[in-house]
Amino acid sequence: MTAVLIVAFDGLQPSQIDPNRMPVLSKFADAGVRFLHNHSVFPSVTRTNSATIVTGVRPGKHGLTANKSMFPEYSTNQVVDALHPKLSEINQLTKGKLLFVPTIGEVIRKHHLQWVSVVGGTSGNAYVQHPNAAENGHVVIHPEFTNPSVHSDKIKSQYGDWPSKKAPAADLIRRTADVAIGYALTELNPDVLMVWFPEPDTSQHAFGVDSPEARRMIELADRELGRILKRVSQQGYEPDVFIVSDHGYSTIDSVIDVDKELSAGGFNIGSEENSVVTADNGGSVLFYLPEADGELSARLLRWLSVQRWVGSIATDIPNDGTAQFATLSDIGLRGPRAPLIVVTMRSSASGEVAPLASLGAATGGMVGLGSHGGGSSAELHNTLIVRGPSFKSDYRSKIPSGNVDIAPTILHLFDIPVPGHFDGRVLTEALQHTGIENVNNSHTLMDESSKSKTGAVTKAQYLHTEYMCQFG
Repeated sequence: MTAVLIVAFDGLQPSQIDPNRMPVLSKFADAGVRFLHNHSVFPSVTRTNSATIVTGVRPGKHGLTANKSMFPEYSTNQVVDALHPKLSEINQLTKGKLLFVPTIGEVIRKHHLQWVSVVGGTSGNAYVQHPNAAENGHVVIHPEFTNPSVHSDKIKSQYGDWPSKKAPAADLIRRTADVAIGYALTELNPDVLMVWFPEPDTSQHAFGVDSPEARRMIELADRELGRILKRVSQQGYEPDVFIVSDHGYSTIDSVIDVDKELSAGGFNIGSEENSVVTADNGGSVLFYLPEADGELSARLLRWLSVQRWVGSIATDIPNDGTAQFATLSDIGLRGPRAPLIVVTMRSSASGEVAPLASLGAATGGMVGLGSHGGGSSAELHNTLIVRGPSFKSDYRSKIPSGNVDIAPTILHLFDIPVPGHFDGRVLTEALQHTGIENVNNSHTLMDESSKSKTGAVTKAQYLHTEYMCQFG
């Protein structure tokens, strides 16, 4: 019997939830807990945040530092696009340590509980939710693979071939819900089920933030959420439900070819000697040097600090003191797979209310279309709504929260001790009978740090947990 249901709307901003376009979710939120100050982790990309949702730690600690990044165990000069089957190959190479810390699935397995994911987004997003699902007797379902593979033929025989992922992704939304209802809930009946809709992300990339196409997909995904909630209600037990998104959004006002810019600046690119390797992630770029070269790294840092398309810089490279940069720890990326330098692309407030709140440069796409991955407030603020027997009713929380808090809260609901390595916290303010009704300002801090000529890191803190509100 499903006790915890997680439904993700890829790229859904809180401001896009209203009774006209999302009547199901709006009614759900009105009766539950809406977190008004919720945060993604940086970079604000899907696969990094998906890994954070299931591990309760920041990217540097779990090791999936971006959609595109470098895995030194696999290659010291090749950037990997974090998709299946490449991630499976790396997981085998690292003996099950694609992620450095256990996922929720691995933790609950020790308590004889079952995890299932049904993911209509990217294959990498699906895979990182539970890389070791087969070894734990759990299931991850995606159009391109299932883990374990035995479920692929069963689903195909029942539903036929999966629809292709094209924008708008209407057919994929419907099929994701069909499989979640008819296969995951009916045949597998896990204790924890995660369902991931590919919209509005797919349409916002293709047509623009809050475009008519994206709005239609939001409306459709809302209806499919209603189908899932109806099926869950028929089990005779009300589950605790988490409605989440992975990140927010920005609108592209310029497209930057970073490798072209580097070449024009006199740097070698890729596999050449003394080269710079870049991993572009929409609103941010990770920089690597395959060979340690202090002079080259210092020159690269100086060059980046004067580029007009750079919003802010984070690095642990010592500098001459004329500029102060954020550290990799400041942005949650310090760890064994950390890049040398991270930049967030220049962004600015659009002057429009959310979801059209931010404009900025991006490493791909087209001017006028949607992007994310950067450090703007619009990209780092996302959706979190909960409802169920464990949670308060009709409550609005102004206390800072984030994707990093979902895993510890789920474990708490099962009375499973939260591991000490978690960065996130239990969302006690949302639970029944906690007595937390108001924000305690002594526990809620807005802190600006690592100011530089290119911007600052702004964080919110509640208890021991920090949340990035803006970078750049």
